Amino acid sequence: MKNKILKLLLILILVLSVSCSDNDDDGQIVVDYAGSANYFINNETTKDLILIFEKTEELGSEIDTTTVISSNISLLILEDSVIGLNPLPEDSFEEIEVYEASNLSDPLLTFSPVNNEDWTITSQELGDSGFGLTSHEIILTDSILD
Repeated sequence: MKNKILKLLLILILVLSVSCSDNDDDGQIVVDYAGSANYFINNETTKDLILIFEKTEELGSEIDTTTVISSNISLLILEDSVIGLNPLPEDSFEEIEVYEASNLSDPLLTFSPVNNEDWTITSQELGDSGFGLTSHEIILTDSILD
């Protein structure tokens, strides 16, 4: 009986040592490339604005609010980053509502769903991998809000 247990133990040790041999990566560092995005709202209206937006399910479906965006100010409203892709507005937002700061009961404008085409890329810093930081912006004007 002891001999059988000893043989089984020896086989188990042999199997484990073979399965735990060196990986094929030869000790190389594995790099997971990620992209990131900054989203800006440029308020070129004559009104002070507040945005209420819902993030996508991947970002927890959280609802967030900006501080007051004064007239002629561009404000960063969200930073997003994802391993394996450069996020786009549709990846980050479900809905954006634009309100006049003095009236939060009736939105002036709603983006639902949020479309990539509504945003302008203002800068892009991509590395050799094709991943990096992209800044997106929506310009709000009085004519758009009316």
